[in-house]
Amino acid sequence: MKYIRSLTQQRLCLLLAVYIGLFLNGAVLFRRVESYLEHFTLRNGIFAAIELFGSILATFFLLRLLSLFGRRAWQILASLVVIISAAASYYMTFLNVVIGYGIVASVMTTDIDLSKEVVGRGFVVWTILTCLIPLFFIWSNRCRYTLLRQLRTRGQRLRNITVVILAGLLVWAPIRLMEKQQKRIEKATGIDMPSYGGVVANSYLPSNWLSALGLYAWAQADESTDVKSLIDPAKKFTYVAPGNELDDTYFVFIIGETTRWDHMGMLGYERDTTPKLSQEKNLVAYRGYSCDTATKLSLRCMFVRQGGASDNPQRTLKEQNVFAVLKQLGFSADLFSMQSEMWFYTNTLADNIAYREQIGAEPRNRGKNVDDMLLLQEMSRSLENHPNGKHMIILHTKGSHYSYYQRYTRDFAKWQPECVGINKDCSKQELINAYDNSILYVDTFISRVIDELRDKKAIVIYASDHGESINDKQHLHGTPRKLAPPEQFRVPMMVWMSDKYLAQPDKAKMFAQLKHEAEIKVPRRHVELYDTIMGCLGYTSPNGGINEHNNWCHIPDGTAKAAK
Repeated sequence: MKYIRSLTQQRLCLLLAVYIGLFLNGAVLFRRVESYLEHFTLRNGIFAAIELFGSILATFFLLRLLSLFGRRAWQILASLVVIISAAASYYMTFLNVVIGYGIVASVMTTDIDLSKEVVGRGFVVWTILTCLIPLFFIWSNRCRYTLLRQLRTRGQRLRNITVVILAGLLVWAPIRLMEKQQKRIEKATGIDMPSYGGVVANSYLPSNWLSALGLYAWAQADESTDVKSLIDPAKKFTYVAPGNELDDTYFVFIIGETTRWDHMGMLGYERDTTPKLSQEKNLVAYRGYSCDTATKLSLRCMFVRQGGASDNPQRTLKEQNVFAVLKQLGFSADLFSMQSEMWFYTNTLADNIAYREQIGAEPRNRGKNVDDMLLLQEMSRSLENHPNGKHMIILHTKGSHYSYYQRYTRDFAKWQPECVGINKDCSKQELINAYDNSILYVDTFISRVIDELRDKKAIVIYASDHGESINDKQHLHGTPRKLAPPEQFRVPMMVWMSDKYLAQPDKAKMFAQLKHEAEIKVPRRHVELYDTIMGCLGYTSPNGGINEHNNWCHIPDGTAKAAK
């Protein structure tokens, strides 16, 4: 005990670095080193050694830097590093989640409802148990905590500075060397590979959550500018409406959540998870691909023109979204949500915004489950308040977000056994059963949205924000997009047009084109939504405001002539 309480600062930092670097990172180290050793080469052996020792040295470097702030500050900051790393390690260990910007943004968002749903008993027990020993060392040790106190002689000063610099160089130099080697391989093979340093930084604690937290802080500062500072396509381009055809038109966009197209019966899945939508004669569905893997990131890039969001990790906005453009072109707009991405809702310029807590607080909703079906009555009231049309409604759902069983009512629990907890004890099949049940609920929700519009001249477009990993090695979403597996990008995308909407000859031709491309399984992308929404509503732009290559409703010249 006496020895524990008199550890030198350097030894204590080293012990903590070993604990975080090897134990908390243990599952990731094992998986990555194992993959290297399965196909052992000298190069892979070097990679394994770099990551093994680098995970320790990087943490040691961080802790020694933090000691510059003084004893009490070091205790607090070191404790935060340990606690956050322990919490993150639970998901890295048991769910194989990659902690990146999307995860940190989801945790930091005001939408705590979705964040708390992935916190179970196992998470709490793991975090407490893995924090106890390192926190005891941090707060019981009586050594001098600051480098400033140790730097009383020139020799001590040089020794401590040398240790910090050396630790930093031992982390940076090997990674830099292997990145150069990788670049040579890329040039020789023509294969584009993600940055090795970026992959390592996103794989291990604490660099993964620290770098993501830094990006989040930067993005927040970047977003603090007013929406008016963004490029406004409505002012930059000319948009021509199709006469007075839109005066009595209703446009509804449903933003899905975590739903995958390869789990939808109408798109080829073995289970009939879409019995209602499969019967809709005026609906076309596509296998789509998202622009990112987390809600906050996808909301930035899926509703702007191609290039309207930067290709950086935080997807910095450069332009206003399509909803803001339609609002300026004369549409009234209401937005109803089961989530709380207020930054996005504000950017739509909607006349009325109501999010989950606000909707749930309405007297008419007291005692009801706060789920997607509550959006239907909000939509119904919105339609009643705008009887003349040229009205837009945006619905942001919870869709198939984990925990899946909380997304649907018990009468939709068709596939059993289902995963009804949020701990790691559920099998893969139980998770899939619950996930498929949630899609069955999504099917009914979209169908009921359509029911509200059958007697109107209306168009409904649906797109999920991202996919989900549900397999033995990986779960959830939010993996940095350069590392993310394919299933996190698989999103269904649909277009429905009412009979009255299709009574217009030009719209009928559009729908025929949509149906043809759905039949031949043309894949769709998030970045095409802006141009598709404008094009399917009938807008044209003589000076480039609509990219016809991205417009699903664009009728090629040959097709148009053949139709005549």
